[in-house]
Amino acid sequence: MVLRNEQQALCVAVEMEKRAIRVYERALMLVQDPQVEKGIRDILMDEQQHLCRFSAMREDCGCAPQEDRMLIQAMGAEVLFPGGVMEMERAKGLTTLKGLYEFAAESEYDAMHKYVDFAEKCEDKTIRGAFLTIAGEEAAHYAELQRRLTEIAGE
Repeated sequence: MVLRNEQQALCVAVEMEKRAIRVYERALMLVQDPQVEKGIRDILMDEQQHLCRFSAMREDCGCAPQEDRMLIQAMGAEVLFPGGVMEMERAKGLTTLKGLYEFAAESEYDAMHKYVDFAEKCEDKTIRGAFLTIAGEEAAHYAELQRRLTEIAGE
């Protein structure tokens, strides 16, 4: 993915978070296990917080030109959750906590690296710092999911 500027990186980040939210919201419609549902809701709350932060930064930076919006939406959609809810189902993310946490951990790992990559391309120190902060949060989420997977394996 080639981004021309920080503004586009922020727009892609917003689209990535929107994609994550849509996947988890769809998953809530399909999940039947109460523990898995709670896990999805917890993860969804984190994604919604990231969307709010990125959306505010994007507004401060200005919106992408109309001709770039469709391309940016496509870029954001391809970065996280290829296969969407169907892939989540194949990974047993709708039926077991282990499957959910493995699926979510992979997403957090991918997002963390993408945000670090965006930060490295930013000249604006504030935006770079914001990407690194979010990458750090994604790393913390990843570590927490790994901790929960370790607990599940020990049970």
